Amino acid sequence: MIILGVWDGTPSSAALIVDGKILIALSEERISRTKNAYGFPKNSINNILEQTGYKLSDIDEVAMSTASLSPTYFYTSRNATFSIKDYWKEQKEYWYKKFYEGKDPKYLEIFSDKINYADFPYDQSLIKNEKDSSGMWKARKKHLSESLGIDQDKISLHDHHTCHACYGYLMSPYREKDSLIFTMDGNGDNTNGTISKAKFGEQLTFVSRSSNFNLGRIYRYATLLLGMRPADHEYKVMGLAAYNSEKYGKEAYEIYKETLAVDGLTFRYKNKVKDHFFYFKEKLEGQRFDAIAYGLQRFTEEILTEWINNGIEHTGIKNIIMSGGVAQNIKANKCISELDNLDQLFIPPGPGDESICIGAAWLQFLKKGGDIKDIPIQTNGYFGPSFTSNGIKSELERLDLNQFTIKEVEPKDVAKLLANSEVVARFSKEPMEFGARALGNRSILADPRKQETINYINKLVKMRDFWMPFAPSILEERQDDYIVNPKNIDSRYMAIGFDSTPLAREDLSAGLHPFDKTMRPQVVTAKDNLGYHSLIKEFEKITGVGALLNTSFNIHGEPIVGSPSDAIDTLRRCGLKHLYIGDFLVSKKSI
Repeated sequence: MIILGVWDGTPSSAALIVDGKILIALSEERISRTKNAYGFPKNSINNILEQTGYKLSDIDEVAMSTASLSPTYFYTSRNATFSIKDYWKEQKEYWYKKFYEGKDPKYLEIFSDKINYADFPYDQSLIKNEKDSSGMWKARKKHLSESLGIDQDKISLHDHHTCHACYGYLMSPYREKDSLIFTMDGNGDNTNGTISKAKFGEQLTFVSRSSNFNLGRIYRYATLLLGMRPADHEYKVMGLAAYNSEKYGKEAYEIYKETLAVDGLTFRYKNKVKDHFFYFKEKLEGQRFDAIAYGLQRFTEEILTEWINNGIEHTGIKNIIMSGGVAQNIKANKCISELDNLDQLFIPPGPGDESICIGAAWLQFLKKGGDIKDIPIQTNGYFGPSFTSNGIKSELERLDLNQFTIKEVEPKDVAKLLANSEVVARFSKEPMEFGARALGNRSILADPRKQETINYINKLVKMRDFWMPFAPSILEERQDDYIVNPKNIDSRYMAIGFDSTPLAREDLSAGLHPFDKTMRPQVVTAKDNLGYHSLIKEFEKITGVGALLNTSFNIHGEPIVGSPSDAIDTLRRCGLKHLYIGDFLVSKKSI
């Protein structure tokens, strides 16, 4: 059974599932080069077919997710095109007038400059007005059918949070145990928090479902209040939070705490607010930026740990899985992992909306008679395109690389560079990582002992905020030396924070949070990624350190590189000197 999973919201993505197994999955932004790409993932689908050799006529089913997608965001491609000023304008000219003045402003009139109606790919005659999600679904379905040449009868639609839950559960290496799955995000199909349970071999059973869990929205608009891009820069707020403390952040914390609260397995408002932007804007006036971040993060951690603890007590199930955008808060995940009555915590790679294309495809596989037991447990998060050595060599020969030196190298040669304080980008010929975290195959690497490397990467390569921590990639056999992880929580996907050991503070100082010395590690196994494991092993032979500093291979604000030409282009435009691509080292001649 060949099923194409499609997510045409943001960040749009596609996946191909064959007899229950993921063959390939990737986000549209990696190919289109538009961050948080919105809409039909045409390029991803074409790449999937090219990589796998399948034709559109081979596809048995197309599975999509989420019925309630607003036409306004398809017209404006909001998350892909809006600047911080646009988001402020949205609040002032649309939401304020709606919530506080009782008016009915027209979204598409406010943002007419963002819309090119002539290039809008959907049948506008099916969309009654800018709020018509039902008509938008008909237009989405028709457009996909016509674009792929597939009968509409082959296209199925699946609930947003069921897709999140299914993806999280079927990715879990612990799914043979009874599992409790929590999903959490800003909103999807009029829901933003669910709890479901599963026994191995059986499909999910929902325990609770909430449309009142607005933590994701609260966090999103706090991000905007702090001058950062919502639905994109929440991780910056999380990184900032650790620099403050209760002494200065208590007042901000109390402001958040007086609103949303856990109510058993769902949520309630202690103080119902009209919106999640202007209410907090007024209440937080005069608060320091890092105090707001601290108060928000502490509030987030308390809400999530209480909710998950209640779920464990209610069901007796201690094997926890989390999925959805809020599941990307690694500091909250650290607190959850430390709950006394939790045995295991798993967060899959790419738990945000990019993965619901996979969840939808798996749900359709099960709906068509597939057995959960036939779906193999994925052993890693490398679902993306791969490249052959000859393909990379041909691409390097095609490009104008006169300003570079190119030589064939082995992992030990690159390890020597890293040990000599050089920063090296790695573009592996092996499959690309899925989700927002770079897991070594599309990464920028450095010696984790060198604090000065942080400034170099921030200023000349990543061009990002100075307070943001990096992460370490740690050899599996060395994880106990560096990570405080008594429950042996799966930490292969940089999804959970941990305390560091004294040795880690010596060996991995540049890969820890500068203030609280926590880390979000990637534990690298030879089984998951032999090439990357071998490189770190060679570095260990030289330095005794069984880890590397790892950050995603991209310039700040751009998607992670998706192709060899992207890698070369990024090398040209930033302060990087070396690119380890396939079996070749490309270096700038000016070194």
